[in-house]
Amino acid sequence: MQRNIRTASWEIYSGLKARVPLIVRADGRGFKKVLENCKKPHDPAVASSFAEASACFFKSSGLSPDLAFTFSDEISILFTEAPFSGRVEKIDSTIAGFLSAALSMKLGRLVCMDCRTIPLCEAEIWVYLAERQDEAWRNHVFSYGFYTLVEEGLTHAEAMNQLRGMREQEIHELVYQKGVNLAKTPAWERRGVMVYRKGSQVTSDWDLPQFRSEEGKRLLAKIIRGTSGSENDQ
Repeated sequence: MQRNIRTASWEIYSGLKARVPLIVRADGRGFKKVLENCKKPHDPAVASSFAEASACFFKSSGLSPDLAFTFSDEISILFTEAPFSGRVEKIDSTIAGFLSAALSMKLGRLVCMDCRTIPLCEAEIWVYLAERQDEAWRNHVFSYGFYTLVEEGLTHAEAMNQLRGMREQEIHELVYQKGVNLAKTPAWERRGVMVYRKGSQVTSDWDLPQFRSEEGKRLLAKIIRGTSGSENDQ
């Protein structure tokens, strides 16, 4: 008994709790190697694996997320009801474990995800998601620019160094000169994929609007609160 009490006293973070609403963001660990043989710059099969793992989380985790937003090797999951009474250690470890297992099965190889819990206020939800969608666009531009330079004969290191000195519009123009209009690429590449419940079904939206637009704000409000979005259209 004394040993159990002493052991419990070492668990100094076990009582740390987060309030809702909160986002849990999972990121791939060491995914550069995982994705080295995949289609570049974006692989639909990998994107499908992340969307399917997110849908699996809705169906089989036993938790009640409001939505999941995924691009590249990350998944952001929104909760407006606190899982595990808001216990951060429990939230992070359980969700990281579940998504690692789900993605390992979907991708057909062992992968690892880490998680962090991000408490927000209601008004910050769409701001957070809009910022992650902005990051999806930046990742999109950079990825196309990088592999365009590699196809021209640059090494990975040389391509990285050249891109670091270029503005986004310059990378966009570089890719355009090679016949690719980044504004016309598939929406999921530019804006990510969102998974949420529609009625009793879990659905994946691969043609998202910009979350910063009025259409995007209304969509998020409808999913999160079941409203027309009027309160967010300020």
